[in-house]
Amino acid sequence: MIVPTRYTEIPDWFAQEDLGYGISRIYEPYYREDYRCNIYLVKGKFFDIVIDTGLGLGSLKNFLRYTSRDPVLIMSHAHYDHIGSAHEFERRMIHPAEADLIALPTRENTYADLLLATEDFIQLPWDGYDASQWLPTPAPCDLLMGSDILDIGGRRFEVMHTPGHSAGSICLWEQKTGILICADTVYEGEIFDHLPCSHIPTYVQTMKRLRKLPVKLALPGHGPLLDNVQFESVIDGYLALKGEPIPGDTGRLGELPASTDHS
Repeated sequence: MIVPTRYTEIPDWFAQEDLGYGISRIYEPYYREDYRCNIYLVKGKFFDIVIDTGLGLGSLKNFLRYTSRDPVLIMSHAHYDHIGSAHEFERRMIHPAEADLIALPTRENTYADLLLATEDFIQLPWDGYDASQWLPTPAPCDLLMGSDILDIGGRRFEVMHTPGHSAGSICLWEQKTGILICADTVYEGEIFDHLPCSHIPTYVQTMKRLRKLPVKLALPGHGPLLDNVQFESVIDGYLALKGEPIPGDTGRLGELPASTDHS
């Protein structure tokens, strides 16, 4: 069932910060900090791209109207906290492994039924809001394959298929700057590899592959930005938890870092 879209009237439902490098981070400050989605706007000479959209309780397209005209939406994957405003954008792209999910999303297949809770809002989007009634709007997408190149004018991103968190998770890698938009694949905090769509052995291989990249700055789907040291520490900590050798070691099983505090 599709219900008419209702948007909050809270004027600062979205917040935006300039990260430099022609990139802005947008987020929903009234949703719990560790669950809120990092939305990224990347400026290009040909066109801009937006990576993910948040919960869809405010109009993201309207929020962006003064800073970006008709950006292309890139979906990192199809979970509830990333797809809410996807239908607002005319041009949308996602990996084929999750194309059916975004075309016919439900509370169940986007995991809103497991994770979205009314009590997780610092302020409700409107009086009487009940998170159990949240329903996603279908947003069929064009397909984006691993190794595709997004040339947006003045900068080029390689699409990396990085399954593990979900089957169709992707990252965007800009080799020239060393910037990796890594979405829900690498981020500070508890790594969600326990969802029905997750697959830990695949996740381990994805982490090992990303660990080899000369990343200078990682832009995750949740939490703070990660510099090179923090990025590698998150990956090494995850591999250690899974009993996997840490890259650069002599084949022994990695020990847990003394601290996972990257602040």
